[in-house]
Amino acid sequence: MQNQKPVLHILVVGFHHKKGCQVEFSYPPLVPGTEGKSECPSGWKYLPTLALPDGSHNFSNDFVCFNLPSLTDPEQSVYGISCYRQIALEEVRIRTADLTRSTVQKSVCTLLSLPIYGYVEVKLSLIAQAFFEQGDFSATDILVKAYEQLNACLVSLEPQEIGSTRLHFVGVPLRDLLLKWRHKILILFKLLLLQKRVVCFGSPVHPTCALILGIASLHPELISKGFQQVACVKTSRPMSPMPTFSAQVEEPAGDGSTSPCKIALPTIRTEHQDAIDPAAISAGREAADELNDPDAHSIASAKEAHPDETTTATSSSSPSFGSSVEGNSGSQRPVPPTTLVRETSVDTIASNFSSLYAIDPSEWGAPLRIFHEGVLCLPYISLPYMDLLTDPSVKGYLIGASNVLFQHKRQLADVMIDVETAVIDVLDVDTKREIQLSTEDLRFVDFVVRHVQTPKEDAEGSEAWIRDQLYGYMVALLKTSLNADGSKEIEHFNAHFMGAFKATRCYGDWLERTAGGAVSAFEGLGGGHPFAGTLSVADMKLRIAQTMQNSESGRKLNQAVTNTSRAVGGALTTAKGAFSSWWTSFTAPPQGGHMTQGAEQQQQQDKLSDQYTVDEGNDARTEDCDNSRGNNEVATPTTPQHEVIQTAELVADTTISNSVVEIGREAELLDRGTAVTAGAGTEQSNIPRRT
Repeated sequence: MQNQKPVLHILVVGFHHKKGCQVEFSYPPLVPGTEGKSECPSGWKYLPTLALPDGSHNFSNDFVCFNLPSLTDPEQSVYGISCYRQIALEEVRIRTADLTRSTVQKSVCTLLSLPIYGYVEVKLSLIAQAFFEQGDFSATDILVKAYEQLNACLVSLEPQEIGSTRLHFVGVPLRDLLLKWRHKILILFKLLLLQKRVVCFGSPVHPTCALILGIASLHPELISKGFQQVACVKTSRPMSPMPTFSAQVEEPAGDGSTSPCKIALPTIRTEHQDAIDPAAISAGREAADELNDPDAHSIASAKEAHPDETTTATSSSSPSFGSSVEGNSGSQRPVPPTTLVRETSVDTIASNFSSLYAIDPSEWGAPLRIFHEGVLCLPYISLPYMDLLTDPSVKGYLIGASNVLFQHKRQLADVMIDVETAVIDVLDVDTKREIQLSTEDLRFVDFVVRHVQTPKEDAEGSEAWIRDQLYGYMVALLKTSLNADGSKEIEHFNAHFMGAFKATRCYGDWLERTAGGAVSAFEGLGGGHPFAGTLSVADMKLRIAQTMQNSESGRKLNQAVTNTSRAVGGALTTAKGAFSSWWTSFTAPPQGGHMTQGAEQQQQQDKLSDQYTVDEGNDARTEDCDNSRGNNEVATPTTPQHEVIQTAELVADTTISNSVVEIGREAELLDRGTAVTAGAGTEQSNIPRRT
């Protein structure tokens, strides 16, 4: 595909109410000699279902990234980017008979020979907007012009610019991903190295594609030089989603399992094609010797930046490196304390970390061939491709899907990732143990996240800085993998993970290409994790936070606490409101200096009750007095009867017993015809005698 144009095709995919998804226009035609309408090659039979994803009717716009196997080269892939739009039928100026619904769903799609998804996505968005604003979908001249201009723009670039990694990173929201996933980014980074079966699901599709491409971009030169075979697999039986090749085309692949890949690598390595001999690359060890120049400028610059550290690391780690290469048992390997216990701060360790990512990736054999020999990377696949995942030739994959059936087919995955909720569901017990982050890993990813939260332009926290940190982590990981099993350095990266990683096909391929890890760039580096050190309280906090966020029991506890907080918070708010209303009814001052209507009514009732009680007592006492009285005595002047009621009102606020005593005393005095004293210390009043 080296002589092909960067943009292979531009096409329009629409949804027909009877036929479903179909290609409505393609330039150049997908099938040579046709008009480019409603026809797809047999190997790309389900291309329309990729460009118009499942569930797209729920959204007005979306972007989809997908990969297809090449129709001409079994060792190459084709990369697609689709811009989806849904508009109301009223916005269409010229309507055709097939537009029978209230909305119109179409996608403008490009097929590329280079994995520059984001770079084309920006331009394709403008092209799709102009195409839809025309209101006439039969006017495809704008798409033909866009195809020519895109190719002219890319061809005008220098080969070094096209092959540079910066062009492949356009449009990848790495900072946003890190802020959302936080420490889980490192879990996904290491999970990719294990070549497991990973299914990411979410709708709309663009966040899922961004996550998959973002994780891949963290691996040194993986997208720019390791994406050739992301959609290539030789299935065990003929399968409609995959193209079939003639015996002449498949013959070179049968000569050797590694030689076709080694020949295909320089296809994208445009900046190294003049410097590297293809025959030397296919030779294996000779290629590794040429790539690993002992006088590399990166090692020299690293030693100049940190002369004391590199000198110490070289003297302490050289015996260990030699024993691991020779295959000794590891008993002669000294354990330098400077690489295990560090009393310096994390920031000081991070400054020394720059010596790791200063090494050029090509010096240690990057990229690792993760997507190779039956391991696929498909940012989005539709339902017809589900059978492909069950083929015995497919060893592993990292895929994205929006159809809910992929979520229910749990037997198809070792790990399922919910992109919307950022939940990693590990279905395999061994995998769950292997992707656990060590204390050193948590320190490292916490350091990266803290800097991303307060970024500096083209400095700490920027996307280039994030990639540098993961590049350095990869260098330390590969260097430590050369140590003997069971060593302390191995445990820094999780011994279970290191054991599984060293058993993968991509690691075995790296050892083969580097003659057992004999990389000259590693000679000046110490083994172990760059963030190794003694435990602290901060490490315990990180471990607890990671467990609460990532484990199933932690998520359940978080949900329970959230629900309880909502319930308790609602109950407290209700109780507070009721108490406030009750308290206000007692403490609020009367309006206008008068009692409220409710209080006035209550007082009137109290007055009537007290009057009734006093009148009853007085009537009874008066009858007795009239019957027993023989002679009229001279009565002392007394208070009128309404004054007695007033006296009862004065004592109404005291206790019940005192009220009863006062009323009894007044009645007794009335019988005797003596003066009544209205309470303690009050004036005497005359009570008239009854006749």
